[in-house]
Amino acid sequence: MQPNQPSDAETKFIEMSGGVAAYTDEGSGPVLVCVHGMPGSIFDFRWLEPALSPHLRVLRIDLPGFGKTPRAAHPSPDIEGMADFILQFIDFMGLDKITLLGHSLGGAIATRAAAIDERIVALVLVSSAGPYSHRGHFPKTYRFLVPFAHNPVTRPLIVSMGRKTLRWAGFHIGNSDETVLTALECAASINFKRHGETLKELTKPTTVIWAKDDRIVEPRVSKILKEIAPAGPRLHFDTGGHNIQKTRAIEIAQMLCPWISN
Repeated sequence: MQPNQPSDAETKFIEMSGGVAAYTDEGSGPVLVCVHGMPGSIFDFRWLEPALSPHLRVLRIDLPGFGKTPRAAHPSPDIEGMADFILQFIDFMGLDKITLLGHSLGGAIATRAAAIDERIVALVLVSSAGPYSHRGHFPKTYRFLVPFAHNPVTRPLIVSMGRKTLRWAGFHIGNSDETVLTALECAASINFKRHGETLKELTKPTTVIWAKDDRIVEPRVSKILKEIAPAGPRLHFDTGGHNIQKTRAIEIAQMLCPWISN
């Protein structure tokens, strides 16, 4: 179920060491920072936020190269670089005792950040990447394409193909070449085995949420993820698709708010 209306929060901007980052900040209470997938933006959480903000302080941030945060804000488009960007945001916002929520590939970014920073006390993985490559994700192919994306001659073709593929897969992206290229580079960077090892070493409470009809991250991956992630609530739905933070916003909030607040 969804709230009656999505969030229409004004986008704010904060000057960090690498440049300007775009974010929203709503509600009050325990802090939850939401990390979108690739591609994605703060727009991905517009339905979940209204269900959470009566009980939590919810911050959504555009990662570098997505939404309204320019890539120059942090020039490292890999998982480690994106995680470092999240930690810089936490620094500049003066946040502490944070729960970090990651959707899709944002789950790998959030996991990395949670593993190396004690200010993050809990983790929420929604339709998240797991320890194995999921449906439609081919790291070797992406790594092969990255050099062509940087070549001025072949770049227009790679960008055009990437944009068409992402839209065909149901991702809502703008017309920025930067978004397509950053998504490609970040997707090419993920080491699923290392991500699985990080999950096994992580000790912070972790919630895992998924839907059986997810066409991007198939249930097989989510079931393995729920077994190796640290202890915490497990919530699954028969339907809801990949973007369950939208389609199942109310049910997710009903579980998350008391868990985060306790």
